[in-house]
Amino acid sequence: MTTVTIDDKEYELETMTEEQQNIVTLLQQNSVILNQLNHQMSCVQAVGNMKTKELRESLGIEEPDAPVK
Repeated sequence: MTTVTIDDKEYELETMTEEQQNIVTLLQQNSVILNQLNHQMSCVQAVGNMKTKELRESLGIEEPDAPVK
């Protein structure tokens, strides 16, 4: 049996109404999409950081945190 935990209480999916089951499905899809978007955001931020560093280096600008030589 499949269970769903809400506020530390388990509910059996099979005993839920069709509408409740649809809400559970929507919440599961929401969670998957949110995780995908967070991953995409992290990737975009990483590329932005990498390209900013690349531009700084090509312009001869030291990193703000770089130790003074």
